[in-house]
Amino acid sequence: MATKKKNNPIKEYTKKDGSTAYMFKKYLGIDPLTGKQRETTRRGFTSSKEAKLALARLEIEVAEEGLKDKPKSRTYQEVAEDWFELIYKEKVKESTYWNTHLLFEKHILPAFGAYKIDRITVTACQKQANKWAKESPKRHQRYINYAGMIFKYAASVGDIKKNPMGKITMPTVDEEHDPNEPENFYDREQLLDFLERLKAGFPYKRYAFFTLLAYTGLRKGEALVLTWRDIDFKQKTITINKTQAVGENGKLLVQVPKTKASNRIISIDNATIEVLKEWRNIQSNDLKKLGYMASVNQLVFSKIDDNSYMYPRTPLSWLDSFYNKNKDMKRITVHGFRHSHASLLFAAGIDIKYVQYRLGHSNIKTTYSIYVHVTKEAKEETAELFSDYMKNGKNLGQSLGQKKNPAQ
Repeated sequence: MATKKKNNPIKEYTKKDGSTAYMFKKYLGIDPLTGKQRETTRRGFTSSKEAKLALARLEIEVAEEGLKDKPKSRTYQEVAEDWFELIYKEKVKESTYWNTHLLFEKHILPAFGAYKIDRITVTACQKQANKWAKESPKRHQRYINYAGMIFKYAASVGDIKKNPMGKITMPTVDEEHDPNEPENFYDREQLLDFLERLKAGFPYKRYAFFTLLAYTGLRKGEALVLTWRDIDFKQKTITINKTQAVGENGKLLVQVPKTKASNRIISIDNATIEVLKEWRNIQSNDLKKLGYMASVNQLVFSKIDDNSYMYPRTPLSWLDSFYNKNKDMKRITVHGFRHSHASLLFAAGIDIKYVQYRLGHSNIKTTYSIYVHVTKEAKEETAELFSDYMKNGKNLGQSLGQKKNPAQ
C-alpha cells in the first residue's frame, strides 16, 4: 500500500530584491471566542531549516498555551486613561486625582498622548525629559516620574516589554540661585512693615489672616478651613487636622491632610492670640447683622455673603490689592508667608526638628531644601557672631535666638 506523502508547509519564494526566502502557513484551529478558523503566515526566513525551527516553536506554543489574541497596540493616552481609572483613582484623594489629571493634560499628554505606546523609544523619552528640564527646572522630575508611571503600568499589563522612561539619564539642572532674583519671603523688618501697613489700610480680616500665616507657618489651605474649635486660647494652641483642596471643575473640598505629619498641634504666641480674639469679636458682630449665629464650629475665615468656605484665590486677590497701593514693597506670594515663618524660625536659632514638626513636613529634607533660608540681617552678622564665638565661646545659635525673635 502506497504511503501518502505529507505536505511540506515550508515554501520557497523570491523576494522583490531577487533573493530567495522561506515562509510557512500554519492552521491554528478554531477560535473558541469567535468560532472562526485562524491561521498565521510567517515570512522572511533565510533558510528552510530556520523556517522549520520557527514552525516547531509555534506548534509547541499553541499546544501548551492555546490561541492567543493578538494585542491591539494602544496609544499612550488610552493606557493613561486606564491607569487613572483602574489604579490611581483608588489610591489617592479626590483633589490629588484631579490635580494630577490636570498635570497630564497640560504637560504629559501633549508630549506622548497620540503615539502608540509600544513605539515610544528611550531616545524619545530622553528628548522630552531634557525639554521638560529646560522649560520647568523645578518641576521636570515630577513630569518624568508621572510619565514613567504610565509606561510602568503598560509593561505590567503587557502593552510593552520594558519602561523606556526608566532607562533615561536624568537631566542635569543648574540649580544655582540667582542673587538678583527676589526671595519669596520677608525678613523680620519687612514682615513687620507689611503687617503694619495691612492693618492700617485694609479690613482687619486680612490683617488677621496674614498674621496667622506669618506667625504659625500654616498652609493657606489649612487656614481656610480652620474653625474656632481648633483654637485653644487657654492652652495657646492650634490643632491642624484638615485642609482645603480643589476637585473636579473647581469644586471645593475639605479633607484630611496628605501626610500624618500634617496632623499636628502647634503653639501660638500671645500677640497672635490677641489678633485672633479681636477678629473673632469683629466677625461675631458681622455675622449677627447677617442673621448668622456664631458657634465653635464657625469658620475663622469665611465668605461674607453666605458664611461658607472662602475661595482659594481670595487671599491672592487681597495681596494684589495691597501691592497695588504699596508699590514700594517687595512682592511675595501667599505661600511666601509660610516661607517667612520658617526663615525667621531658623534666624531665631530654632532647632530644625522643631521647625519640621511645626510646618508639618513628613521628611526633614523638605525642611532643609525649601526653608533653610537666613534673613538679610543674619547674613550680615554671621562673621561677627563667629568671631564672638571664637573669642568668648558664645553659642552661635543662642546669640541669634536672643537677638531675633519673630514673635516679638
